[in-house]
Amino acid sequence: MKKILTIAGFDPSGGAGITMDMEVFKQNGIYGLSIPTCIVVQGPYGVSEVYPIPYEAFSFMLNEIKDMGIDAIKIGVLYDEPYIEKITGFIKAMGRQIAIVLDPVFSSKNKTELLTKRGISKLKTSLIPHITVLTPNLDEAEILTGIDIMDDRSMEKAARALHREGARAVIIKGGHKKGKPVDILFDGKDTIKYTRDRLDREIHGTGCVFSSLVTSYLCLGYPVREAFFASEQQLDRLLKESFRIADGGYHYMSLGILKSIEAEKWEVINTLKKTKELLCELNPTELIPAVQMNLGYAIKNAVTEEDVAAFPGRISVHKNRVYFKGDPCFGASSHVARLILGIMKKYPFIRSCANIKYSKLAIDKAKKSKFNIVFLDRRKEPEDVRQTEGKSLDFLLNQILPEIDSPPDIIYDMGDMGKEPMIRLFGRNPFEVIKKMEMILS
Repeated sequence: MKKILTIAGFDPSGGAGITMDMEVFKQNGIYGLSIPTCIVVQGPYGVSEVYPIPYEAFSFMLNEIKDMGIDAIKIGVLYDEPYIEKITGFIKAMGRQIAIVLDPVFSSKNKTELLTKRGISKLKTSLIPHITVLTPNLDEAEILTGIDIMDDRSMEKAARALHREGARAVIIKGGHKKGKPVDILFDGKDTIKYTRDRLDREIHGTGCVFSSLVTSYLCLGYPVREAFFASEQQLDRLLKESFRIADGGYHYMSLGILKSIEAEKWEVINTLKKTKELLCELNPTELIPAVQMNLGYAIKNAVTEEDVAAFPGRISVHKNRVYFKGDPCFGASSHVARLILGIMKKYPFIRSCANIKYSKLAIDKAKKSKFNIVFLDRRKEPEDVRQTEGKSLDFLLNQILPEIDSPPDIIYDMGDMGKEPMIRLFGRNPFEVIKKMEMILS
């Protein structure tokens, strides 16, 4: 098992520092060790206070992990000169060369000082010569080099100057530059650029995440250039999926949440594919309504219709067999998605639904099977709702959900002018919905 040590600040909001570093390492299959230099009291609105970890405690922690076979080190907030001296001595005493990434954090987004002037001086003279990859932003690069960075050319000039100071490779992050953000890597031979579109949002922890990603890929054996591109591409996805943890304030990122959602989406699609096979075996053609059938399944914490997968083009009948027009995908059925999202507001564990043809016989069989059955009276729809496409079910669900005290197996209606009578089967997952279909057919 590969192991990375992160030495940085502790962010109680979890968006940066050692907490975020540990998440990135583990999501890339690497075990993380962490030692805080300070507690950075911050949240979505910036840093309010900084409290250093007692130097003696910091030294004890560093001594404790020296024999744990560390494969790489990521360094972030350092707070002051003594911590840098201790880390430099630790690196020298290792007696072997490993990947070391330094993200030289000097201040927070709201300009709270995170490294003293003495610390900056010590970092330049003592620590940078031991660094594999240095990842300053524009302000940090200007402080370290004295170069006014105005464009890509001056970014490259600063990167080369920092390389001459001893860093084997330098990545200057250009997120604060006007226009499209450009990051520049100088690996000692070549200059490589990575450009992305700018997002209209302030995102917390981008420097921590990026340097942790670079460290992870170096630890896994990637050359610097490959680690740079892999980190940039993974960061792109994280930036686009960033979110707020409080009203207003900075956006946050989470590789763990992103990978969890991706894994769950795979599970949802895979489950629907298996359900497709079961439906073909069951072949419930008598349950297919005139408007055709669909079957949906939502991820946990689903919020939008894009969080619900179903079958594109619906499920119909062809030559006395159920017929699918394609494989399941997310966002395929607004109708079923709205039903599931509506139920999930009160019963978040009910994540699947299918619409089937109404018949009195089907309802009678459901009653014999002790289904929880709810009648939906479409005559109660206001005229403005009736005339607006897609609003009827939302309105009626909002009317009936407060009145029921247990999750429904069926919600059905007798139709209305231009509306086919319909039964909606609900379940925790598609397998449960299919089981209920079998009970109705038996």
